[in-house]
Amino acid sequence: MKRSNNIYFQMLNYDNIYTVYERIKNNTRNKSKIFMFALNLNSNVYSILKDLYDEKYTFGKYNIFLIKEPKYRIIMSENISDKIVNHLISNYILLPRLDKSLIDSNVATRKGKGGSYAFHLFKKYVKYLSNKGNSIYVLKIDISKYFYNIDHECLIKMLKTKIKDEKAINLLSKIVDTSNENYVI
Repeated sequence: MKRSNNIYFQMLNYDNIYTVYERIKNNTRNKSKIFMFALNLNSNVYSILKDLYDEKYTFGKYNIFLIKEPKYRIIMSENISDKIVNHLISNYILLPRLDKSLIDSNVATRKGKGGSYAFHLFKKYVKYLSNKGNSIYVLKIDISKYFYNIDHECLIKMLKTKIKDEKAINLLSKIVDTSNENYVI
């Protein structure tokens, strides 16, 4: 696959950022964050655009809190601007270049995939194995702090095999490194 170059500035326009904001607005539970961002919507969108264009965007701190249901988990929530930038780079840089190289059973945050598709695949595999007469065992695991333990240098090196644009790689590195801050567990 040919590596992509000059893609960073292609994603940078007001309409793309505003479209991402609209999607985030509908899926964000903390409506007060959305309300505060929307009070100065145009200037906030323009500020994101300008900071990205000038390559001066800085990510804020995570809002870290604990939830108890369905199990105890630490949640790290971003501010609206950071969510927009993450979704922007995901929609316009990562997914178009990586989606075709992912295996079908990787259903996380992929269009047309998700929980129902994962359940469909699970049933399909169980039926296939049952017809073969095999015993079926299911192992449910949760790797603690999985993302924080990924070798960030290795991850960026792998992304560079698909993405040649240094500006895009630099922003991806900033995103990945937000979990390296001292206040993050």
